[in-house]
Amino acid sequence: MGLLGTIVGVLSVAFFGVMVAMQVTLRRRSRVMTGTALPALPGVVGHRVAASRHSLVYFFSPTCGACRAITPRVRELEKTNSSVFAVDVTEDTELARALSVMATPSAIEITDGTIAGYHVGPIPEAVLARFEPDPI
Repeated sequence: MGLLGTIVGVLSVAFFGVMVAMQVTLRRRSRVMTGTALPALPGVVGHRVAASRHSLVYFFSPTCGACRAITPRVRELEKTNSSVFAVDVTEDTELARALSVMATPSAIEITDGTIAGYHVGPIPEAVLARFEPDPI
């Protein structure tokens, strides 16, 4: 292996290490946020979230590949449940910042002014089911 191969190998390992560290940081922050009081939330959506007893706030980005699979389902829930909010982080950065969103997709479940769940990546089916309309 030549010098170039060694450099590429070192850079690959460093990149992988940075990616793992970012994932660990995101997971740790989500655990720390769960159970904390809801901070003051800016904007119209923030006030609606704060006024809701039980809500789901989903953060996405139009350029996020994983979001493309999740966003349509959340948008459908948003149409039938006034406590579900789909928030484009490129349009509402203040709300994302207030809730410490560092990656998309992220979903935050809020109950009685407390962060009940903070999910980075796919939203667990059990969480989505809590916001589905009741069958008739």
